[in-house]
Amino acid sequence: MAEFPAEQQLLVARARLGDERAFERLVHLYTPRLIWFVCKLGLTETAADDVVQESWLVAWSKLHRLRKIAVFRGWLYGIARNKSFQHLAKARDVPTADLDVAAEAPDEVFFDRYLPYLDSGLDRVSAIHREVLALRFLEEMTYAELAQATGVTVGTVKSRLHNGKLALRRELEAMADE
Repeated sequence: MAEFPAEQQLLVARARLGDERAFERLVHLYTPRLIWFVCKLGLTETAADDVVQESWLVAWSKLHRLRKIAVFRGWLYGIARNKSFQHLAKARDVPTADLDVAAEAPDEVFFDRYLPYLDSGLDRVSAIHREVLALRFLEEMTYAELAQATGVTVGTVKSRLHNGKLALRRELEAMADE
């Protein structure tokens, strides 16, 4: 999985000390990714814009409390996730089921073959699986980062990834056959 780049770690460190320009760079780097992620959780683009802006306000106000710079991505996505679920909870129930199945390694050959269908396929799987799959594919987060972002254990992350990949595979195969 991708390492958290040193340049971004420096921006986080500077922002943590109150450097607004460094924070603005982080906003510029992560906003498109956050919008994509929260849309995959079920928000419209308009709602996603609002949720991401709220997430950045929370991040700015609490950044000084972040103890480890290296966990910034998981922490930020966790804020966006929570804000998204707060927004979604007003309209419908949010799934919370935990699954207990071991995860398999990523099937890169499969996903390369079906890459054109990936975005639509993610829209067809459950929100609980879409969340971890989107973060894994978009941000290449580690299991530990995924656990932090989603507020569950690493074992639950592995389970959700495994079951999400199975569901996504079914959807992608069905879309490719259409």
